[in-house]
Amino acid sequence: MPNRVNPSRILLIDAYDSFSNNIISLLETRLEGVKVTTIKVDEEIPDLAIFLHPFDAVVAGPGPGHPGNREDVGLISQLWQLKDANMLPILGICLGFQSLVTTFGGSVVRLPAPRHGIVRNVTHHSISMFRGLGTIAPVQYHSLHAEFNHGAFAPGWSTVSTRARPSIGVGELELLAWDFGVDNQESTHIPEYEANPEAILMAVKHKTKPFYGVQFHPESICSDASCRQMVANWWSEAQQWNQRHKTRRFRRGFNDKTAVGPSSHAQETSINFRAIDRMEVQDDARAVGEGISGVLSGIRVPAPTTKFQAAVISRSLPLNALKVPQICEFLKIEEGDAVLLDSEPHIRADVGSYTVIGALEQHSLRLDYHVGCAMIKAHQGDCIKLIDLRNYDNGVFGFLKAFMDAHRTTPGNPNVPFWGGLIGCIGYEACLETLSIKTSYRTGPPDISFVFVERSVVIDHGSQQIHIQSIKPHDDDWVSTMASSLPTCAYAPQQVPSIAVDSAIIDPDVSIYKSKIRKCQEYIYSGDSYELCLTNQAYINTRCMPNAWPLYLKLRSLNAAPFSSYIRLGGLTLLSSSPERFMRWTRPVATLNGNTREERSTVQFRPIKGTVKRYPDGPDRPPINLEQATALLSTPKERAENLMIVDLIRHDLHGVVGSGKVCVPKLMVVEEYATLFQLVTVVEGTLINQHASLSNPPSLTASSQSSACNSRPHTPVSPAGSPEYLETSDEYSPSCRATAHKTGIDVLAASLPPGSMTGAPKRRSCALLHDIEGQARGIYSGIVGYMDVGGGGDFSVVIRSASRWKSDTGNNRAPSQNSDRWTVGAGGAITSLSTEDGEWEEMMAKLTSTRRMFE
Repeated sequence: MPNRVNPSRILLIDAYDSFSNNIISLLETRLEGVKVTTIKVDEEIPDLAIFLHPFDAVVAGPGPGHPGNREDVGLISQLWQLKDANMLPILGICLGFQSLVTTFGGSVVRLPAPRHGIVRNVTHHSISMFRGLGTIAPVQYHSLHAEFNHGAFAPGWSTVSTRARPSIGVGELELLAWDFGVDNQESTHIPEYEANPEAILMAVKHKTKPFYGVQFHPESICSDASCRQMVANWWSEAQQWNQRHKTRRFRRGFNDKTAVGPSSHAQETSINFRAIDRMEVQDDARAVGEGISGVLSGIRVPAPTTKFQAAVISRSLPLNALKVPQICEFLKIEEGDAVLLDSEPHIRADVGSYTVIGALEQHSLRLDYHVGCAMIKAHQGDCIKLIDLRNYDNGVFGFLKAFMDAHRTTPGNPNVPFWGGLIGCIGYEACLETLSIKTSYRTGPPDISFVFVERSVVIDHGSQQIHIQSIKPHDDDWVSTMASSLPTCAYAPQQVPSIAVDSAIIDPDVSIYKSKIRKCQEYIYSGDSYELCLTNQAYINTRCMPNAWPLYLKLRSLNAAPFSSYIRLGGLTLLSSSPERFMRWTRPVATLNGNTREERSTVQFRPIKGTVKRYPDGPDRPPINLEQATALLSTPKERAENLMIVDLIRHDLHGVVGSGKVCVPKLMVVEEYATLFQLVTVVEGTLINQHASLSNPPSLTASSQSSACNSRPHTPVSPAGSPEYLETSDEYSPSCRATAHKTGIDVLAASLPPGSMTGAPKRRSCALLHDIEGQARGIYSGIVGYMDVGGGGDFSVVIRSASRWKSDTGNNRAPSQNSDRWTVGAGGAITSLSTEDGEWEEMMAKLTSTRRMFE
């Protein structure tokens, strides 16, 4: 029986899909004693047969593209050619399934109506990996389908009772399962699907070789429990096959710390399990000494050898009648650089209940980064220094991780989420760099800009408390002065001045936008993407406004949102009324277990996908209520859009926190905002670090503190999405063991760009969108938020926003030096079910909700 010392090993060949890590989690938590290793489909392996010797089975994963395209399938096509002596069980999923079928006589063609994020009933004969199962309800993500031209289906056969349908063999393959239209008449109600074939092949098995394949995705959050049992059944058959043929292959006695096999060919691949295993995360903190202290001479940044010794100095007082604008104007936030993360317009206990105001000084440290440049520009007063990012293994995010590690501070009030740290934004093009998608260097605004906040005012709207804080050494006087003077400040609300528009507002062109929708759908029909989040921009020319604060006040009054923000850093101004949290991670909490210290942090995502206007167009049309919005957002199309992003985020999160540590406590719930209703899901994960040393824990508790994920029951989700499916830990999961030091910044870097602004699979979709859109998105669809010196962080997606860039020579995007040009972005998720008129109207509804502040 496999055990932790000598586990069974499954190799996953990842075809650059955005769900692969969910498959890994399913395998490691559902199959006892299994550890999964993953390689990319285009890995250079001179002798695949030798490379596979240590493995007990292979999963050929899903991915974009066509099985006939060598670049898309890569190593997968070689699996089916293995000779008897090197053969091992293989399960193909989606693209892997299609590759199996085409290798043994079948073909793959386009579906008239692709299915992405759709739950459908699949029928079978309870044989092989479907043994003991009834009708299963998996999620399908496919634009192509497999077929045979051998008369496999007799006329009228699909209308025969399931029990009476015979199993079919075609050539070397046995056909195991199908999606029949007659079995799904009540499940989807999508007229477009009537154009699809009545019977679509869903699963096959080779008659003599241990090769299996399924078209659907058993790992999806909305695939039912039978799908996971099917995977367990496959593994049982795989183990039985290995037992019968154990003399053919070398498996046991393999050491994780050695190379993949004894062959010199395997050594030449330079691949070993410690390098391959996805749980390896580089610790960038070692680079701090070479970077921060060595380069920033003349700028006040603590050396890592001494760490950041200041404690949090704080005073708390009642909020009383004070409002956020009143406090901001008392702090003179409208003058110079400013950072405000504002939840007052739309307070929600489970979302935005804190407002963070940075009390910046002239010498506050600002960090700017442009894509394509290996340097960070550090500004402090009149001093500018460059930081060489080549000293950091993960580039700019390696630097940010090292910077925050060097600035960890003595704990302050645990109920206040921000004590001090970096506040700022990461633009969309900087996000693309994490996917190795190259964009051209731009001379405009920085793609990443943060300011180091040492003095802050944090408002807890739930408890109605103001927290005045400083992490500057010996700064008690400022804290005391603020605590005594803030309650007495007078308030005269500023009126938004009349805004003279130099020219008509430049909206997106409807014909061009619809042509881009058609391009997106062509890529979806060809199998290159499941969903593409297309965006566009409007431009508003106004008279020159050195102070944009009154404009922000108007925006927050029009679009009440829990993640509003006002950012002025250098020449960049961002006014945002975002309803969408991208990612939050809590400060690590440490517990003692013998001589081991374990630190846990909870990571949360809140993707929004699915929108309905609160106020319909047209005279005398009443506002839509929550019940009506819920009905409109419960269609298969709306739920499919949300589901694709949820599965994508689960993949991103699993890739860092590991298997069995991701859960979905809220799945596709409708939330109401000032102008829109949105379909929202919450995805959470638990980040665990284990350390042998007991020195300087950030925070210790007497007993183990479990995360929200680990305290919930393990119940499957129904196709309708309730109750929630919560993935739980398994004692055999390799992620339970100590791993390299990871923080929320590692999760952040692995999860960008926000999936709700890209589509899936993420990497291929982003590359396609980069070409289709033909322009940089800038800060729009990036993120804005903070990284806290206590180890936490919180970022929202930059949507429902306007931005402006002014360099030292003026606003080079504006028509004249006496005017400003503001950019407002908006978009929507394009699927095979999208209509051009519907997508145009949704994009314009989002655009108008922000653009109206200029009216």
